[in-house]
Amino acid sequence: MASSIKSITLTPLASGSKGNLSLLTWNENFHALIDCGLTVKNVKKLLQEQGVEPTQLSAIIVTHEHADHIRGVGPLARKYNLPVYLSAGTQKTYNLEHVAIRTFSIHEPFEIEGLMVCPFPIPHDARETCAFTMHLVDHPTKRMGYLTDCGHITPFVVEKLKGVEVLALEANHCPDMLSVGPYPPSLKQRVGGAYGHLSNQQAADLLKHIHPTLKDIRLMHMSEKNNTIEEALKVCRTQVPEHIPMSVAAQHTFSERLVLKIEE
Repeated sequence: MASSIKSITLTPLASGSKGNLSLLTWNENFHALIDCGLTVKNVKKLLQEQGVEPTQLSAIIVTHEHADHIRGVGPLARKYNLPVYLSAGTQKTYNLEHVAIRTFSIHEPFEIEGLMVCPFPIPHDARETCAFTMHLVDHPTKRMGYLTDCGHITPFVVEKLKGVEVLALEANHCPDMLSVGPYPPSLKQRVGGAYGHLSNQQAADLLKHIHPTLKDIRLMHMSEKNNTIEEALKVCRTQVPEHIPMSVAAQHTFSERLVLKIEE
């Protein structure tokens, strides 16, 4: 009998401090967004470039309440009658009116149309920030990981991401560039602090622990002022063998998709 192939794909449509938006697709028929920090007009344009209409979306999944991740959630959800999945902490912090809210526990998985989304808490200066692993209901061992807006890597984070095959991972800044860059001291302290954003080296340290199962990596949420593509790739590549693909997601256009293939 010929085998069939299912898949989960993640396409970063915008990634960075000016707005975050990723398209999650599974089994070719179902679509959801992870975060929505752009206007409805821009979201519609970016989706249509991928051959997807907003009316085809099953949900919006929110990582936390900062504006670059959530400013477009309410308008998009109301316009297209989309359910919004977010943590209880995020719901309490960010008021979404006239929207179908689906509150989740950051310690319990939830299902959307056959996709299991498994949130877990990460250190960031928001009420209840979470990252995710994702798998199809009938294939729990084939997993994708998504981690951005994390101040530092903990053993718990490492354990949650062990075994993932494809990973979207924040590599926000180069500490040397941040220290001499244009940000005011308070913002430099926030970005580089324990509840800010991952540096290239912190991302590399995580990859060191989990790379044996990885087949593709997308570096996310890169600062336009405190990092470069070349620097992020150089540092992260020190902990990842050359045969594993790695690229950086862009702020102003869609980027190469991550594909988790599941052969039956």
